Amino acid sequence: MVIRIGSIPSDGGVAYKEGVMAGDCPYLEDEEEQEFTRWNREWDEAADEHEAPPKVGSVISNRYRALYSEMGHPTHCGDRLALLLNSLCNNKAGTNLEVFERICQVNGVDLSKYNRTGKGWQGRLRMTGRNLLAKRVAANDGVLKLPEGMGEDLRLDYDWIETTRNKYKPKQEMQWT
Repeated sequence: MVIRIGSIPSDGGVAYKEGVMAGDCPYLEDEEEQEFTRWNREWDEAADEHEAPPKVGSVISNRYRALYSEMGHPTHCGDRLALLLNSLCNNKAGTNLEVFERICQVNGVDLSKYNRTGKGWQGRLRMTGRNLLAKRVAANDGVLKLPEGMGEDLRLDYDWIETTRNKYKPKQEMQWT
């Protein structure tokens, strides 16, 4: 029997096996830190143990890859924040994680506790960090703070804020399936 919070398994390893993205952790980092950390550790361990061939160097599940491809961006969800982060952090070698982590840091997202070993850790870090960042930016009325020297802070539009706030609503009561 799997315990679920909304539709997400309360066990990160089970969630990974069901194709749930790491950023969809059902626990809030600030309010449920131990459960949040446990869930993400379980998710990472399941991903590290997974023996399937890599998906074009990405940690995006086939389900999301197909959905994102249909929308025109096979490596990310394509929303305004994803596009902004790509323009700020990407270079010829891929994502500049140093720049990405600086952006996360000035917005109050701490990525220091995440695993930096094993296959695909960079993608999982960026995906998890982006989803945590989305919650913070939405809570900050759409303002994406930029580190010193990177220009003025950016504001995302009202539609993005409302869509993101709805996506990351407070968790629902636990359900048994």
